[in-house]
Amino acid sequence: MTKKASKTKASKGASTDEQSDKTEVIQLRHTDNHSVQPVALMRLGLFVPSQKAAKAKKPTKSVIDATDELVQLSVAKAEGYSNVTITGSRLDMDSDFKTWVGLVRGIQSHGDKDGNVNMSITGLAKLCGYPGTETRSRLRKRITDSLSRLMTVVIHLQMKNGVEDDRDGLMLHLITNVQYSDKNNTLSFSAHPKLKELYHIDHNVLLHLKVIKMLPRRESAQAIYTFIESLPKNPAPVSMARLRTRLNLKAKNISEQNRIVRRGIDALKEIGYLECTETKRGRSVYFIIHKRNPKLKINVEDEGTTLDHEGSDKQKQLIDMVSNMDESKIDALLKALSSLGKS
Repeated sequence: MTKKASKTKASKGASTDEQSDKTEVIQLRHTDNHSVQPVALMRLGLFVPSQKAAKAKKPTKSVIDATDELVQLSVAKAEGYSNVTITGSRLDMDSDFKTWVGLVRGIQSHGDKDGNVNMSITGLAKLCGYPGTETRSRLRKRITDSLSRLMTVVIHLQMKNGVEDDRDGLMLHLITNVQYSDKNNTLSFSAHPKLKELYHIDHNVLLHLKVIKMLPRRESAQAIYTFIESLPKNPAPVSMARLRTRLNLKAKNISEQNRIVRRGIDALKEIGYLECTETKRGRSVYFIIHKRNPKLKINVEDEGTTLDHEGSDKQKQLIDMVSNMDESKIDALLKALSSLGKS
């Protein structure tokens, strides 16, 4: 899997906005701070915010028209597939996206040429970014719950043969053949061979996992981030309607959906990632993206997390702890820190 980027910038995980005109083919690696993801999956509404508890009791299925993004796959072009849909369970950002990132990294570090992976449960949990303090059985449950949802996702390619009811097709699962053992601390799974081909799309996205960690429990902001970071250099204005679609929001009130989008945009501004302006064209609302800064205020390099100012280790520990806290605990922590500041 390759990406055209400036050699010096790419070695430090530069964003698409920081690339120079002089390019060369380099190899992108999965590290603790970065994950290479197919641009199509980031632009589509595959990973979306969790639904409210009252609505989440009944599993929600999603159907995504992925023709524009995935019809360019070599398997689609070679076989003449002209229609692509993605169906399956609704996948959230808090658990399912983290698990997916861990799986992708696991395929790279532990997978064989056929996409079969054998590794420890705790090792995969670490790649997913789950806290190591949890018991092995609980880690396994978090991972396998997400795996069960990921296994329902089907990429369905179809071709028309001139008659509406006469079609040929191909169905691909993201993940199959999951087997685990709590006692032996082992987990195995298989990625469909076609999944590996998906990662050879020319335009891969370098996701900075630190940005996700800086947005605990703010799944709308996380999802908007993955979409915006997948956009090319100097992107066209992004419409409010496009972001509503990306989040796959279920609120019936459009005004409430817009409020959710704006809160997500504001969160990305707060952590220093995004600089943008909201504008209107007729009755439509657009966001003009001026700058994206995946490094935020802390310098993170490919070889690991290296904070370039005093107190870095303790600050890193604090960020990691906050990333795994419930929102109620974060509120309590903020109050405590505020009291310390006044004393």
